[in-house]
Amino acid sequence: MAKTFEVEIKFEDREKGPGTVAGKAIVTAGTMAAAIGKGVREILDKTDRKQNFDMQKHGVEILVRSTAEAGEEEKSDEAESAAGA
Repeated sequence: MAKTFEVEIKFEDREKGPGTVAGKAIVTAGTMAAAIGKGVREILDKTDRKQNFDMQKHGVEILVRSTAEAGEEEKSDEAESAAGA
């Protein structure tokens, strides 16, 4: 059964500093490992050579979450704000 995942890559850019987001991708895959592979390929195709060099030099941070989890987080935030109001 295929699931939908959100993949995000952060790296240290030479101009913007650490925590720069290279991109986000929403992919459908059977496992989280497959989603990471698809998402990283999709994002790296959109980056230029200087960004690729910075990623190789300083490393990357890959964040992956299921869109069902992302939806639950958004719902809990909305419930907390409604309860606080």
